Amino acid sequence: MEYETKAGTLVAGLQVKPVPKLSLKTNLSWTTGTGEISDLFFNSIYPTGDAKLDLDTSSVNPNQPHLYDTAYINGSDAYSDLDFDEINVTVGVSYKVTEALGVGVNYYFDYFRDDQPYVYGDQDSGIQSVMGYVSYGF
Repeated sequence: MEYETKAGTLVAGLQVKPVPKLSLKTNLSWTTGTGEISDLFFNSIYPTGDAKLDLDTSSVNPNQPHLYDTAYINGSDAYSDLDFDEINVTVGVSYKVTEALGVGVNYYFDYFRDDQPYVYGDQDSGIQSVMGYVSYGF
């Protein structure tokens, strides 16, 4: 069995001060990733590949349920496939009222795209929020 993941992130930001008391900023990040299990294979614990009702189970491990064959999960490796992208954007403005007192507001946007829906279905989602703040330096 092999498990392989690949991920990458690109981040960019910009902050400008058009006037001494005003600051504008923006940040952008993009993340992408994939992951998968390959070569997942279990041999059957039963010589014929399936349990028979009259099978002599005296030689089977007592901790192993008698009618469950681990070979039944062959092919389930597709459930581990991951393929996603995430975009995060922040835009903000801040203003210095005095040398010590400042106010600001930030807008956040995050979007997650699931390109390989599996066990729980499509996980695409997004969120937005706005945060206002007051700062005081001493």
